[in-house]
Amino acid sequence: MGRAVLASLRAHKLRLLATSLAIVVGVAFVSGTLILSDTLRLAFDNLFSETTAGIDVVVTGPEDSADPFSGQRDPVPAELVEVVEAVEGVHTVAPEVQGLAQLISGDGEPVGGGGPPTLAMGAPVSEAITTPDVRSGRFPDSADEIAVDVGAFEALGVELGDTVGVVLSGPVQDKTVVGTVGFGDLDNLAGATMVVLEAEYAVQTFGQDGFTQLSVIADDGVDAADLRDRIAAVTDEVEVLTQLEAADQAAAQVSEGLGFFTTALLVFAGVSLFVGAFLIANTFTIIMAQRTREMALLRAVGASRAQILRSVLAEALVIGLIGSVLGFAAGIGLAQGLYALLDAFGIALPSGDPVVAGRTFAVAMGLGTVLTVVMAVVPAIRSTRVPPVAALQAVAAPSLKQTGPGRVVSGGVVFVGGVAGLAVSLLQSLGLAAVGAAAVVTLIGAAFLAPLVTRPLVRLIGGPVRASRGVQGELASQNAMRNPQRTASTASALMIGLALVSFVAILAASFSASIEQTIEDSFGGDFIVSQTGFELGIDPGPSLAEDLAAVDGVALVVPESFAFLEVEGEEATAFATDAGLYEQVIATEIIDGGADGLVGGGAAIDEESAAEQGLAVGDVVQMSALGGDPVDVEVVTIYSAEALDDGWLVDQAALLAAGISADSFRLSSTYIELADDADAAAVSDRLDDLLAAEYPALSVLDQTGLMEQITDQINQLLGLITALLALSVLVALFGIVNTLGLSVLERTRELGLLRAVGATRPQIRSMVRWESVLVALLGAVFGLTIGILFAWLVVTALAEQQPLTLSIPPLQLLVGLVAAAVAGVVAAILPARRAARTDILRALEAQ
Repeated sequence: MGRAVLASLRAHKLRLLATSLAIVVGVAFVSGTLILSDTLRLAFDNLFSETTAGIDVVVTGPEDSADPFSGQRDPVPAELVEVVEAVEGVHTVAPEVQGLAQLISGDGEPVGGGGPPTLAMGAPVSEAITTPDVRSGRFPDSADEIAVDVGAFEALGVELGDTVGVVLSGPVQDKTVVGTVGFGDLDNLAGATMVVLEAEYAVQTFGQDGFTQLSVIADDGVDAADLRDRIAAVTDEVEVLTQLEAADQAAAQVSEGLGFFTTALLVFAGVSLFVGAFLIANTFTIIMAQRTREMALLRAVGASRAQILRSVLAEALVIGLIGSVLGFAAGIGLAQGLYALLDAFGIALPSGDPVVAGRTFAVAMGLGTVLTVVMAVVPAIRSTRVPPVAALQAVAAPSLKQTGPGRVVSGGVVFVGGVAGLAVSLLQSLGLAAVGAAAVVTLIGAAFLAPLVTRPLVRLIGGPVRASRGVQGELASQNAMRNPQRTASTASALMIGLALVSFVAILAASFSASIEQTIEDSFGGDFIVSQTGFELGIDPGPSLAEDLAAVDGVALVVPESFAFLEVEGEEATAFATDAGLYEQVIATEIIDGGADGLVGGGAAIDEESAAEQGLAVGDVVQMSALGGDPVDVEVVTIYSAEALDDGWLVDQAALLAAGISADSFRLSSTYIELADDADAAAVSDRLDDLLAAEYPALSVLDQTGLMEQITDQINQLLGLITALLALSVLVALFGIVNTLGLSVLERTRELGLLRAVGATRPQIRSMVRWESVLVALLGAVFGLTIGILFAWLVVTALAEQQPLTLSIPPLQLLVGLVAAAVAGVVAAILPARRAARTDILRALEAQ
C-alpha cells in the first residue's frame, strides 16, 4: 500500500500541489507572525542592552510610580546623588533626565510621534557613559543647540548647523542641530525620535523635581549585584537594579505588549487556517469521489478497509508536510510583508534580521500536518465503504450524497446554538474568546445549512448570466447546481472571509455614523484645536489658550484636559475643564442635578457609568491623583451618555485647589467659540497661521473636519483589518481554483462530448469562467448575510452601553460583490484553459 500511495502522488503532482496550497497560506501566516514577534523581541532586547551599555547599576523611581501619560517614573531626588556616591565601590554616578520633545521639520510638519514616542534627554555628564554615542558633530553645549538620532536627522532632511523647531512645552522653539547620535549599532530607539539637550538645560526643563535615573559605574573588580545591594541598603525611596535587570525589566514590559500584538495577528492566521480546513475537507471529498473505482479495485485485489484508510491518511500526511514546509518558507517572507503592511498603516516597529526559531518550525509543521490529516479523516472513512464491485462500473465519479434530514437538523442546531451563544457572549460581556468561539460555531452551522439554499440562490444569481450568455450561461448554472454540497462547501470557504470583512465594514460604518451624530448633537463650539499627531504628554502650557483668545474674532476659549485619577481606590479617567464655560461649547443633556455645582468642586458622571457604579446625585466619592491623597468630591450632575465626552467630568481649577496634583492632567483639546459678527473662514485662517508659527504640531478643525478626522482614523484601522483578512479570502480563491480544476478532470467525457457536438474552446472557457463567478457570488451572498447578522448582534449588544445604531454601507458591500465576481474570473483562468484544451478523442475514451 505504501508503494501505491507514492505512485498515486507521483501520478497526480498538480493535484498534490493544489491541495497543499489550501494549507500554505494559513501556515505562512502563523509562521510569519511568530517570526515577526521573535524578531521584534530580539530587536528590543538589543535596544535595551545598547542603551544601558557601560552601566553597572541603575537607580530609578519605584516601578508603580510610572506617569500615565509619559510612562516616566517618579524622579530620583537630587540629594540622593551624594548618598550613592558615598557608597563603597561606586566609581561614577551620572544623573540623567529624560522627557518628551517633538521635532518640527522645515515645512512645519511634526517628525515622529503617532506611534513610537518622541523622546528627549540630557547629554551625558560623564565620559564613562557611552550611550548615546556621537555619530557626527558633537553633543550640545548650550540651551539653543540639540543633537538628534540618525533616523530623525535623515527624516528632517537637514545638515549640521541648520535650525529646526522643537516643542518641549509651550510654543515651538528654534534649535541648532550640532550633532547626530546612535545607540551602539542602532540608529534610533525602535523608531522613536531622540533629542539630546545640553545637560544643565535638560535639568532645568525636565528635572526640577529630581532626575529620571542615576547611572552608576562600579570600581574595577566590584560585582554589580553586590553594588546594587549596597545602594539599596542606604535608601528605600527608589528601585535599584543591575544593568542586566534593568534591561530585562524593560524587555519584559515590551514583551507584554508584543504578546497582545502577536495574539491579534494569530487570530487572523487562525481565520486563514479555518478557511483552509474547509478547503482540505472539500478537496479530499472530491478526490475520494473521483477515485471510487481506484479504491474499489484495491479492495478487489485484497486490500482491507484499514489499509485503504491508512493509505488515504498517509497521502494526507504527505500533503500536510509539503504544505507546512511551503507555508513555513513563505512565512519568512510574509514576516517582512507584515512589517511593511503595519509600517504603511503608521505602526512603526524596530527592524532587524528575521529570527527563525526552532519552535516556529515545529509549530508550523505540526499545525499544518495535523490539520490536514484531521480534515481528511471523514473522506478517508467514506472511501473505505466503497464495495469491490464498484470497480466493474464503467462510470465517471459518482455525485456526492444529497443533503439529508440529519444534516439539516444538525446544521440548524449548530447554527442556532452559535447565534444564541454569540448573543449571550456579547450581552453578558463574556470576553473575546467566548465571542470568537460562538462566531466559529455559527459559521460551521451556516456551512452545514448552505446546501439547502444553494440551488435556489444559484438559479436566482445565474438568471442574468443565462439571459446574457445563452447556452454557456445555462450550462454554467446547471454545473453550479449539479452538486449543491460541493458548490456550497467551496462557497462557504469564501463566505468566512467575506463575512468577517463585511462585519468589520458595517461595524466601522456604524461607529462612524454614531460618532458623527454625537458630534453634530453635542459640539456647540465653532472650532476645536486638537493634538492629533502630537504626543499627549507634551503640554503646550497656558500660553496656548492665551494666544488663541488673542486671535481677532475669537470670543471664547475653553481648554479641556484628560486626567488619570483614582476614584474610590480604582483607576479612572476624567475630562477636566472650566466648568463655568463648558456648556457654551458642548451641548450636554443633564439627566439629574445641575452644572452649577461643578464650579464648586463637584463632579459629573454619565448615566451609564453612574448606573454601573450605583451612584446618584448627592453621593460623595473619594477622588485623588494616582497614588495621591484622596479628597471628597460630591456627585452633582448626571448627564446623558450620548454627550461628546463620557465618564467623569470635573472642574480642573477646583480639583487643583482641593489638592489634586497638576501632573494628573494633560491638555487634550481646546474648544473655540467665535464672536457673533466674526467671519468663520477668516478666523480659521488666522488660527492656522498662529498654530503654524507657534504650535505647528496642533491643528484646528471645525465640526466637519473633526468628523472627517475620526472617520479617517476608523477607516485606517478598517483598512488594516481588511488587508489582514484578505489572506483568508486568498485561501478561499485557491479553493475555487482547486475545486474547478478537479471538477474539470471529473467532467472530462462531458467536455469532450461538448467539443464533439460543436462547442468551441472560447465557449468552454466561458462556461467554466461563469461557473466560477456563480460560485464566488454565492460565497459573497453567504458572507454578506452572515456579516450583517454578526454586525447586528454586536451593535445591538453595544447599544446597551453606548449610543450606537446599525449603519450598512451599501457601496462597500456592492464593491465586495463585484470583487467576488472578479475573483471568480481570476480563479477560473487555469481550470478554464485546461477545460478548453481537452482532447476530444481521449476525452470520449475517459471513464
